[in-house]
Amino acid sequence: MAELLHQDLTGDLIGAYYEVYNHTPRTYPEHIYESALEVEIRRRGHEVTRQDEYQIFYKERLVGLQRLDLFVVQEVVVENKVIEHLIPLNKAQGMSYLKTVSKQVGLLFNFGGEKPEFDRLYFDQVARTPVPPAKLPLEGMTPSPDWLYPDLSYAILGGLFEVHTALGPGFVHRIYGNACHHELRLRGLAVKRVRRMTVRYKDVVIGSVAFGHLVVDGQAMVFPVALRDLRQVRLDSLKDWMRACDIRLGILANFNAVRLDVVFVRA
Repeated sequence: MAELLHQDLTGDLIGAYYEVYNHTPRTYPEHIYESALEVEIRRRGHEVTRQDEYQIFYKERLVGLQRLDLFVVQEVVVENKVIEHLIPLNKAQGMSYLKTVSKQVGLLFNFGGEKPEFDRLYFDQVARTPVPPAKLPLEGMTPSPDWLYPDLSYAILGGLFEVHTALGPGFVHRIYGNACHHELRLRGLAVKRVRRMTVRYKDVVIGSVAFGHLVVDGQAMVFPVALRDLRQVRLDSLKDWMRACDIRLGILANFNAVRLDVVFVRA
């Protein structure tokens, strides 16, 4: 049964979590709990690596590197959080990390709540096959005036949803940007990378900031991000940049979500 895989090891790791939780206050940053948990796991006789980098591939293309909190005996991924309560997004991120190392079992520990809280993750590598493009979750996104270019918008959305389905949430934005660039090109679209955005203040150019995005077919800008909340993005700034580039359609896509969060931006 799936829930019995590595049962003794995960039971010992959960015990290590309770030991650290019970002997620390709730006021530390995440790396302190991670260090304490590493010590406790080693004291229990288990090999553990910390913050190792792993290559992330999308359709045979290397799209970036990702670090894992803890990886125990090269079998169990441990992800640590310091938040009030675990949410579904945290579990989805943990599942993404299991796919990264092609393992089936993970543990999600929260050190920020008033009571101990953890989740055991299981990734069925056989059952979790990629979703065919025709079945991607595009319902609720029928063409509207915001799409401006319906055929192009639909092609872009299909690519974005496919990237999110394959990778899941939890990675840094540049990984999604690289994967989107690769996917949209596979779909026959002309895609140009732009790594910086010009910033204006009252119609005066005051500099530029690093903000990786894509120009697709010379008609649309795609902004792949990985944020807790899309409200962190100032849409007015995106519109200013789009107008400066004579592009009327923008698609802002947040991959750090259980379901891809998409906002159409019209300049």
